[in-house]
Amino acid sequence: MAQTPDPRFTAPGLSPIGTEALVAIAAIGALLAGVAAAVALTGGMPHKISLAERQALIVATPIAVGLYAWREGTHARFGRLLVIAGVGWFLVALSGSSDSVLYSIGRVAGWTVEAGLIYLMLAFPSGRLTTRIDRALAGSAVALVAVLFVPTAFITEAYPPVSQFSTCAADCPGNAFMLLSSQPAFLDAVGVPLRELLAVLLLLAVVVRLAYRIRHASRLMRRTLTPVLSIAMLRTLVFAAAFGLRRGGAGESVLAVVTAAVALGLPALCLAFLLGLLIWRIHTANALVNLSRGLRTSPDPDRTRDLIAQTLTDPTVELAYWRPDNGGAWVDGHEQPVALPPERNDRCVTLIPDATEPVAAIVHDNYRLAARVQSSLHDLRASQARILGAADDERRRIERDLHDGGQQRLVALRIRLELAEEVMGQDPVRARSLLHRLGLEVDIAIDELRSLAAGVYPSLLAARGLSDAIRSAALQSPIPARVAVDGTDRYPEEIEIAAYFCCVEALQNVAKHAIDASSVSVSLRRNGDLRFEVRDDGEGFEVDDAGEGQGLMNMRDRMAAVGGELDIRSSPGAGTEVVGTIPVPVG
Repeated sequence: MAQTPDPRFTAPGLSPIGTEALVAIAAIGALLAGVAAAVALTGGMPHKISLAERQALIVATPIAVGLYAWREGTHARFGRLLVIAGVGWFLVALSGSSDSVLYSIGRVAGWTVEAGLIYLMLAFPSGRLTTRIDRALAGSAVALVAVLFVPTAFITEAYPPVSQFSTCAADCPGNAFMLLSSQPAFLDAVGVPLRELLAVLLLLAVVVRLAYRIRHASRLMRRTLTPVLSIAMLRTLVFAAAFGLRRGGAGESVLAVVTAAVALGLPALCLAFLLGLLIWRIHTANALVNLSRGLRTSPDPDRTRDLIAQTLTDPTVELAYWRPDNGGAWVDGHEQPVALPPERNDRCVTLIPDATEPVAAIVHDNYRLAARVQSSLHDLRASQARILGAADDERRRIERDLHDGGQQRLVALRIRLELAEEVMGQDPVRARSLLHRLGLEVDIAIDELRSLAAGVYPSLLAARGLSDAIRSAALQSPIPARVAVDGTDRYPEEIEIAAYFCCVEALQNVAKHAIDASSVSVSLRRNGDLRFEVRDDGEGFEVDDAGEGQGLMNMRDRMAAVGGELDIRSSPGAGTEVVGTIPVPVG
């Protein structure tokens, strides 16, 4: 019986809403928007017509955009969150009523939706908080609302007038949740100013965080986030101005304009979400067109992986294919068994379905771009420090090898030459014999110096290039090795050195550590970047449980020094693969 693929690995967001459910939720959304407008029209608030239009827009826009994202599928999780936000903003619209209970519910809900809005901004477009700092900001928003906003509903006589969700001033309904006989003096003196200050600082921190994400994101993500950031910055500045104007005693007309702008910032932000999703989808469509053209002209599995990696702008993409025969198993493009990685935040597995079961899986990076940049910078600094230390160690090794090997042999040669000179006049036959032996000593000295130089830059690599040098290294492997090279390009010296020594180290690791390995393959190809792969058929191991020895650390340092990436892929029973990708400058 065929084994069912691991159900944990499903494409993120691939739960689009059905047509019937979409129509039903759209109808409910329209009903909620109509009720919100009706509450404003019958609530007795000033400017009730404009307020009704505003409330309907605030409820309808997130639900409509959310349904689009939900229907589209890829960002279904974010779409569901937007629909929930629209329902939450319906509760806020109750603040347009003159009834004290409905009004109080709406005002308290207005505080809570701001925390939800922060979550939406940080979770866009995946619908998840994928980094620690994003979770910290969202958690801070929830804590601020829960500690300094919501509890004051039970000790305040009246809510601050002229809010973004109501238009009343001095004639606002009372607080239906008031539990005390009078409002404590510290609330106006300390509590309200403190919470407003912290709210503004938190919103500014969110804007800074979004700006950071844009700066360190890929080109596609930058285009997607820019509309959201622009509206978020504008709304945050207006929000902060509203707090300041209210605290400074500005007139009701000024506050009415500013708070209306804050309220309209909500549907504007939803439209920014929509624009970002449309940009994402247009890019995806173009990328898929280019991918389909490439796949039609290149059925090779390695070329297919490279095309998908280029389309996703992710060089670490891996492809796996489902084979239901003999119990079911995942294999790579060369029919070698592979294991899908465990669920982690930094790696995601997207299944490609066909009818009732998947036919392939794409393992790729998740949305943790900023975290990966931070980690890469930290690793780069550490590797630079190790490289400097390794350079000092290498210099000392060369000095030691020269002193103990080449220098001593050259000194001995000089002594023997002097002896041969003395013997030449007395015994020419013996002198010729000495000179003959000196020739052998010279050959040995040359070999020693060549071996020493090979530790820095192999002569074959310098003379004939990377492909011939790797073939030569493979011939010296104790485990049978085959080499496949696509092209014979020459690369900058530092790139050739890094790739060569990484391949040599990988071959040595196979000989030392690959249990039951009977063969090893090395491939080298150029597709924009230089990519090498060293794969063995040994028992493999759990990558997460294995530590990194000095050899592997040296490999990572060499790759980091040339801006490349190194990936170790292995699992029990599936062998081990060392994959390196080095960007090659153009021209």
